[in-house]
Amino acid sequence: GPTGNPWDLSRIPGGSGGGSAAAVSSFMVPLALGSDTGGSIRQPGAVTGTVGVKPTYGAVSRYGLVAMASSLDQIGPVTRTVADAAALQELLGGWDPADSTSLKEPVPPLLEAVEAVHRDGITGLRVGVVEELSGEGYQPEVLDAFQATVEKLRGAGAEVHEVSCPSFEYALAAYYLIMPAEVSSNLARFDGMRYGIRVLPEEGKVTAERVMAATREAGFGEEVKRRIILGTHVLSAGYYDAYYGSAQKVRTLIQRDFARVFDEVDVLVSPTAPTTAFKFGDKISDPMAMYLNDVATIPANLAGVPAMSVPNAVAADGLPVGFQVIAPARGDQRMYEVAQLVADLSEDVAGASPAARWEESE
Repeated sequence: GPTGNPWDLSRIPGGSGGGSAAAVSSFMVPLALGSDTGGSIRQPGAVTGTVGVKPTYGAVSRYGLVAMASSLDQIGPVTRTVADAAALQELLGGWDPADSTSLKEPVPPLLEAVEAVHRDGITGLRVGVVEELSGEGYQPEVLDAFQATVEKLRGAGAEVHEVSCPSFEYALAAYYLIMPAEVSSNLARFDGMRYGIRVLPEEGKVTAERVMAATREAGFGEEVKRRIILGTHVLSAGYYDAYYGSAQKVRTLIQRDFARVFDEVDVLVSPTAPTTAFKFGDKISDPMAMYLNDVATIPANLAGVPAMSVPNAVAADGLPVGFQVIAPARGDQRMYEVAQLVADLSEDVAGASPAARWEESE
């Protein structure tokens, strides 16, 4: 059944990482893992008041993860504090010969860096506020909380710059062509014979084609089927260059935008999600409205750069808000340092949660 948001059980706990985020937010577990393809660790983190991290692509092995979109997927920590996330990524990180995309690099001292910032702060920090990742479509309380945290960073000595990444406007469209194409390819293995479950047809002959159809009908949900159909279409003859090829060109432009602005600033910041957690069923009839919740998180996946969500406030509706920190590729340590500074400057969202109050009363 559906996982409820511990802050309000009638509301969603976020995307596919919502189960992990809800388990951490409700104090059922201290640590969890998620898989982030377009924001599915960070967006659940934002709406449940937890810390959600998407490391640099390849910094944490994906061996054992069922592949959805291989060029986008990344395993990462879900925790209640930045220090816990740093400790968990240090344990998870490092080269894995079983994952061909794993980076052959030492894991940076993330926990030590976080503790140093908590103790001494950061000097000379340059923060870029991305114009394209806030504004129209964002809940006023989310923007207010974001601006308040940016001002706190400025007050702590950070240089704050407005930066523009024009190609981010097309990130959502590019993602929803590249991701379904890779889903169509990866999930083809679930055929009822070589991999996964096997479901026989209820009546008639048992043929390979009919077993495959019965298995996929039973095993895939509506959203998965939608993505497979879309991905198969964009990869088909006559459409490949127009759709998939164009999306890959946009992906290159997004990577160039990141490279350009990271020459000017150390990190980029934005709201993690445009709204607080919405109620179950509010957007079920409009998939596009649901996809728009990933508008701020998708660019980092397309570029392979690290990004994380830190809870920074509780909105007027009593629900948590997330603040996103994005760093250059392999810049996970700097991302964690800035995230710890944000956490130090923000209210204790985890401590304000219903689950935290329940724990105290027990």
